[in-house]
Amino acid sequence: MTRISLACTLAALLTVTGCQALDNLTSVGSPEPVETAAVTPEPARQSAGGTVAESDPAAVPVNDDPMQFMGLQGMSVAAQLGKPDLVRRDSGVEVRQFRGKACILDLFLYPAGSDLAVKHVELRGPSLDADARRACLAEMIRERTLAG
Repeated sequence: MTRISLACTLAALLTVTGCQALDNLTSVGSPEPVETAAVTPEPARQSAGGTVAESDPAAVPVNDDPMQFMGLQGMSVAAQLGKPDLVRRDSGVEVRQFRGKACILDLFLYPAGSDLAVKHVELRGPSLDADARRACLAEMIRERTLAG
């Protein structure tokens, strides 16, 4: 087998395995509009002792649907989630990985005009059901939004 055919075979395998969705996460059709992941923290409250008490970040509601990122351009992803923990680039495709305490969010960005846009989303974690992964994503969004 020549180097070129071996490289093409390897690239095809990586493309197929890298783009498999877990459970019900698919990228079929256009994404439906959903609310944004941006979180606005509640203002600090004054406690009885006169000190300022910060609101509980876990109480701040967020959109925990991983499909909310479908169609977003690269700058919008950065504005909502901040700097990714890992970025991989292959043949014009960019994969941005965001790690939570118990899950990993992979966003696959493909060329869209002069920018890149999310065309595939994977939310995964070790032995987590869909509800647990979504709870992990909500926690990740809170941490990244309130920290940044």
